[in-house]
Amino acid sequence: MSLNKNQSSPDDNRNLIIFMIITVILYFAYDTFIRQPHLEAVRAVKAVQAEQIALSAPDIDIQSSQAEPLAVNEVLKNETRLTIENKHVTGSINLTGGGIDYIALKDYLKAREKEDLVTVLAPKGTEFPRGIEYGWVSDDKLLELPSAKTVWSIKGDAKTLTPETPVTLSWTSPQNIEFQQVISLDKDFLITISQQAINRSNKQITLFPYGLISQQGIAPDFQDMNISHEGPISFVGGELEKMKYKTIRKEKRADFTATSGWAGVNEKYWLTALLPPQGQNVNYRFHYIGTPPVKGAKDTGRYQVDFTAAPITAAAGQTAAIESHVFVGPKRVLMLKEYSEKLGIDKLDLAVDFGIFWFFTIPFFYGLHYLAAMVGNVGVAIILLTLIIRTLASPLTYSSYKSFAKMKKVMPEVTALREKYGETNKAQLQKEMLELYSKEGVNPAAGCFPILLQIPIFFAFYKILFVTIEVRHAPFFGWIQDLSAPDPTSIFNLFGLIPWDPPSMLIIGVWPCLMLVGMQIQRRLNPPPTDPIQRDMAMYFPFIMTFVMSQFASGLVVYWTISAFFGIAQQMIIMRKMGVPIHLFGEEHPLAVPADKIIEGKAKVIKEKVTPIKDITPPKPRRKKKK
Repeated sequence: MSLNKNQSSPDDNRNLIIFMIITVILYFAYDTFIRQPHLEAVRAVKAVQAEQIALSAPDIDIQSSQAEPLAVNEVLKNETRLTIENKHVTGSINLTGGGIDYIALKDYLKAREKEDLVTVLAPKGTEFPRGIEYGWVSDDKLLELPSAKTVWSIKGDAKTLTPETPVTLSWTSPQNIEFQQVISLDKDFLITISQQAINRSNKQITLFPYGLISQQGIAPDFQDMNISHEGPISFVGGELEKMKYKTIRKEKRADFTATSGWAGVNEKYWLTALLPPQGQNVNYRFHYIGTPPVKGAKDTGRYQVDFTAAPITAAAGQTAAIESHVFVGPKRVLMLKEYSEKLGIDKLDLAVDFGIFWFFTIPFFYGLHYLAAMVGNVGVAIILLTLIIRTLASPLTYSSYKSFAKMKKVMPEVTALREKYGETNKAQLQKEMLELYSKEGVNPAAGCFPILLQIPIFFAFYKILFVTIEVRHAPFFGWIQDLSAPDPTSIFNLFGLIPWDPPSMLIIGVWPCLMLVGMQIQRRLNPPPTDPIQRDMAMYFPFIMTFVMSQFASGLVVYWTISAFFGIAQQMIIMRKMGVPIHLFGEEHPLAVPADKIIEGKAKVIKEKVTPIKDITPPKPRRKKKK
């Protein structure tokens, strides 16, 4: 039986039906044995995470009941406390609640002229309360757990927490579960908290350990500048999260979950960071409680950074235990990197914000750090590092300064061309100028390179001087006692000779004035713009920069001044080699000569060098004498 080409055979129909049946069977098998179990597992993980989030660390109320804030010492003397002491920190733990709520740094003063220590943590009732607490939460509502009102007792004879004497705090619940906090302190700024729950009850318990940092309002010295992050910060699951205070006030809450990371509160020079155990599912949270303040009003809301670790189960007679760490101290880069390696916690040094030019900033920071360690003075280290950077960049800037010199050499001819063509024939002017530049090997754009090169270097130095604590309160020589602060002298009172304190906007000190001298010399060495507006801008720009830079860190002004004078020396050497006159030493400025004189002078030179053809008469031929 023959079939039409458009007709299908019975075998084809049978194969199609078999294929459809097999496809349906495979789909149901996949859905039953692979897809559904996977979805159940995902739902279970999400349920555990949701349970953890629901059981997040409690919100600790640290609102002061006092109408007016008290001094720290006034609050401390009215409470039972455990003293914290080592070479670098002093503080205490409030035995009511067991929170670490007072830490002061012995090595750092609030201001150079005052003796008050920097206080990172302060108890409730003070102007800016901030504290740390560790504890447990549970889904068993009948289980009594330690709270902010729990009065802890000290086990053993130790009454002061030191690197040599760890301390154990203990409290036993009505269900006969003993909760302990074994607290130890290292030689620097790290506190280790080992939480233990000894289950002496007759039933199994499941607990979620937590740690939190809670503060009321925002620090009085908060600067709110984009160049340096201040506020909640975390590095969770390989992602850095920096949240501004105004953002968390708006969003109220942010959650992150990962098996690795840390979270804390960042300040310009100080860090308070929770370092939970790594390798287990931990939920991190930024939280704000309260009503955002109206503009100009004091913020009395509560900011909290916390973590809740994976649940721990302890049967009757067993112990649930977990160890965590907390860092409270200065953001010294090398020390933070050392803690990261020691504890196996990633990127704790990212609390120091090196900015978008980090590939410049970090090498410069290390160079400055080690040079300062060698010479013993950060200001001298800044000068040495500036000279090293400018020397290494010399091959790159040589062509630019050479182009500057060539440009200055041809300026008389450029001026003559402009006078000749003016505004009437711009196309011919451009053509003549391009031919002139090509003939003399001048690249007008090459002169911009030194300025472009200095932008990332300048910003990197600015970052280092602004955010790194290694420069804070670092003295130079004479009147510069803090390289992170502006030059305190002022030309308007003759640098202190006149007994008058000018307003802050008129504080233009010695180093900014030296910088102005350097910038003026550079302006004289560079070819002046022929456009009158550009010429005026170039004339006033050094004065504007001096006024602006006088408010910056004096270390930055030192860098800019030394860099300017180094560039002047380089440029002078190149100009001398090329025979270009240096107008600082009395040579006549090319633009001071009128264009018509330049043209007349060039014509005269040509006339002297070239003899007219009509003046050349061939010699008369000699007649041969007849013999």
